[in-house]
Amino acid sequence: MKDILITSLETITAFDPVTGAYKWTLDELQDTSIAQAEDKTDLTGKGGRKLSSLKRNKTVTISGTNGIISGGLLETQVGSKFETKTTQVMWTETLTVNSSHVAETTYGAVGESGHEIDGLFIRNNDGTLGTELHQANSASSGYFTYSNKTLTFNSDVLEGTEVVVYYNRNISADVLENFSDKYSGKCALYIDALGEDKCSNVYRIQIYIPKADFSGEFTFEMGDNQSVHAFEAESLAGGCGAGGVLWTYTVFGDTTEAMADVPTLKSIAITTAPTKTSGYSAGDAFDATGMVVTATYSTPGAADTTAVVTGYSISPLTNLTTSDTTITISYTEGGITKTATQAITFS
Repeated sequence: MKDILITSLETITAFDPVTGAYKWTLDELQDTSIAQAEDKTDLTGKGGRKLSSLKRNKTVTISGTNGIISGGLLETQVGSKFETKTTQVMWTETLTVNSSHVAETTYGAVGESGHEIDGLFIRNNDGTLGTELHQANSASSGYFTYSNKTLTFNSDVLEGTEVVVYYNRNISADVLENFSDKYSGKCALYIDALGEDKCSNVYRIQIYIPKADFSGEFTFEMGDNQSVHAFEAESLAGGCGAGGVLWTYTVFGDTTEAMADVPTLKSIAITTAPTKTSGYSAGDAFDATGMVVTATYSTPGAADTTAVVTGYSISPLTNLTTSDTTITISYTEGGITKTATQAITFS
């Protein structure tokens, strides 16, 4: 048993709880807390006297803030992925009218023909917005035209006049869309920290959460204060291969005795196909009869070894549809998850 003073919180790293694929890392953590809740049921006797209590660990909540906005965490919180694509952004420019009563936008405005400019204002000497001018088919008092990046004004808009222009332009960018029918996701988390014991021996502390369900509720604080990325997740029992474990707490470091090299899960393969791979109908359940799954293990400095394994998960398992042409087999051991697929066909 180690009595440890945690001196610094290093990182929180997230992986896909099923495939084990890396997702994101928070490395500018300002604060993080892990709060545990407990179910408690009192057992009473005659006259309501309390005889005993039934207690059970119920939930663990992880919450905190990161000093920078994390794109990966944001994807998990909104349930969508960043895409690189063409999109529109609102652009603002301050332009100077020349002697021909013309000004040029830097980029081409997009929109309905004759209505490409969303707003145009004469800029006052103090920098505020003054008179608004409107787009039209011809330039006249209070109106301007726009074509091929060229703004043409009436003669009453004098040379040297500054105008502030608002318009949409096309760009290629990384875009994350927050859809109303998407939900926040789940991750396996590793929380790493540094600590010391009473004798100033340095240790690493790692808290592993097999299945953390992230909340889609968060706030970006903007204004005079630094923007931070807040997060909250709840640990769920039943993580892939974790049984009922909500989290594990591990202390190790320079003074921890090294363990001998042990085999680690490298891959899995279906070495004997199931008896039934064809003739499925919509609504059937996958039949794993006869299927043999073999794991390959690697050990530093030694040849790989193999062993037949059980306790794997199957997805989808029931209510197959005609689009389910492959079945995914997932197996977890030592905190490592590997997958293999089995093709099936429908009659």
